[in-house]
Amino acid sequence: MTPYIGFLPCRAGSERVINKNVRPFAGFENGLIELKLRQMCGVRRLEEIIVSSNDQRILDYCDAFRRQHDGRVKPLERPDELGLGSTAMDDFILYIAKLVEDGVMVWSHVTSPFVRAKEYDAIVDAYDRAVAEGHDSLITVNKIHKFLWDEKGPINYSQTPIKWPRSQDIKPIFEINHAAYVMPFAVMRECGDRIGHRPYFMPIAEEVAMDIDWEEQFVLLEQIARVKMAAGYALV
Repeated sequence: MTPYIGFLPCRAGSERVINKNVRPFAGFENGLIELKLRQMCGVRRLEEIIVSSNDQRILDYCDAFRRQHDGRVKPLERPDELGLGSTAMDDFILYIAKLVEDGVMVWSHVTSPFVRAKEYDAIVDAYDRAVAEGHDSLITVNKIHKFLWDEKGPINYSQTPIKWPRSQDIKPIFEINHAAYVMPFAVMRECGDRIGHRPYFMPIAEEVAMDIDWEEQFVLLEQIARVKMAAGYALV
């Protein structure tokens, strides 16, 4: 049976959110990397969880986590030239595609703190169903039913026969939210991309997909996490 392999990229030197991977977050002393490892380690179908980093602090923490909590965690030192803010995503994807000969990659990010084990379980199950229907990859998305325009006018609805249709009747547009990409490493090598030839777009709730790109988002999502936990919501 083809193994599922978790993949977490954690490069050094975040420019927009200093130390975002390891600074304390909502009671997790080792921050987003600790939270994400605990979430992904709850996914039993993952045979291995690769953490790719050129940050020695991340590698050391993941090694300690592996020894103390879950032997599936595999810290993997990333070449520095593939861990720069200027590194082209295409180059990084080609590097990832060669890490594992056979298996299905479940790529996620520590910056999605509300994607828990139960969500990953649902994503993997949805991938299985999608493959049975002829898809070769899965990408999580936000399904957008909103009035979207460019300088020429509406881009996802017509103003005839009525100018303002009901929002739920608008043809949806999918926004890739980076919560998860699922595809075989072999397909990634063939496509040179983290989206296959026939992807399945899996909508997930926006409150689950929220991620951290900026300092203000780190602060806001930490506040939301604390409110959720105070109300009995488990982050793991």
